[in-house]
Amino acid sequence: MKKYDVAVVGGGPAGGFVAKKIASKGYAVTLFEEHKKIGAPLKCAGLITPRVFDFLDFSKTKVVENEIYGAHIHSPSGTVLTIGGDRMHALVINRPQFDQEIMNNAEDAGVEIYLESKVTSAKKNNRCIDLGIIQKETTTQIKNTLLIGADGPHSKIRETFGFPQPAEFLKGMGAKATNINLDPKFVEIFLGREIAPGFFAWVVPTNNEGSEARIGLCIDNTSKNTLKQCFAKMLKTKPLQSIKITKHIAGTIPLGALKKTAASNVMLVGDAAAQVKPTSGGGVYPSLLCAQYCSSVAIEALESNDFTSHFLKKYHTLWSKEIGKELSLGMKFRKIFKNLDDKKIDKYVEKINNKKSIDVICKYGDIDYPSKLAFPLLKKNPSLVKLLPSVFKK
Repeated sequence: MKKYDVAVVGGGPAGGFVAKKIASKGYAVTLFEEHKKIGAPLKCAGLITPRVFDFLDFSKTKVVENEIYGAHIHSPSGTVLTIGGDRMHALVINRPQFDQEIMNNAEDAGVEIYLESKVTSAKKNNRCIDLGIIQKETTTQIKNTLLIGADGPHSKIRETFGFPQPAEFLKGMGAKATNINLDPKFVEIFLGREIAPGFFAWVVPTNNEGSEARIGLCIDNTSKNTLKQCFAKMLKTKPLQSIKITKHIAGTIPLGALKKTAASNVMLVGDAAAQVKPTSGGGVYPSLLCAQYCSSVAIEALESNDFTSHFLKKYHTLWSKEIGKELSLGMKFRKIFKNLDDKKIDKYVEKINNKKSIDVICKYGDIDYPSKLAFPLLKKNPSLVKLLPSVFKK
């Protein structure tokens, strides 16, 4: 049985980042990823903010495919609300390469990385965690002092150790597409229960010519149509009618950050902890932010040889203080949005579609911190408040 100081389960950005940070302090760290290749299969649109690179040790030029300056938001009735355009707000990345760069840094720091390695069992044994791993049909036993679950929306570690579940799961479907004609600086967002009930659909240009894109949508459990039916309706929208799909994408987004992310000898991070923005479904930035706290507390625990739940809950306290309120507000905004029918969405878009409101959105809009926009927008356009009471009565 091999023994490590730390075992990380999951090779996404959060898992790779945590593993690298801990290994760089000289500790024995191993990481297990169930897929054959880091970053595969592709499951997201790959849209992030530049502040993500504040956490990373590689140049963004290695992974950035395009820069986004604004968005065209399509209401259910077909009204188009255009926001932004004045400056760069987001970056489109090659997500598999992004994940691989993080893992390269982890490997350079000394992390032992095992692909095609699936956790089949995990149990507490005195002051350690014993893991059962299937590696390319071979069963391996691992003993480690600290276990970090970064194993995605349907986390095996979360389930095994009895952590709470996310509030909800969104089902997503998408594709990589060519033969499309887009403004390369703008994403297209489609609202409405016919295309994306409970969430939205997107078209993200991935090159400077606007001829290639990643498209997709998510739906919640209120949808009367299947995911495939919604996606088929999306393909009938004007910018997508003549596209050529080169690769399909599918995934799950967990929403509702967990109220507990640390226990004796175990911590959760990233999608496993539902550290995801409820308004956009983006998880890269909050995952890396929380991973920074996860790694720092893990290092403190290793230095002090204290892996009790009392000590490790410091991690939960730190990330909650930093971004917990934002994620909680995001769920409240989501509750409002989920209860809107198409007519109500049209009314919101109509109310916002004026220069004063758009100027406020351009000034305060922040994909990572949407709450910064809410109150200035309501102040500038107080008539929006009149739409809220009927929502809360439902």
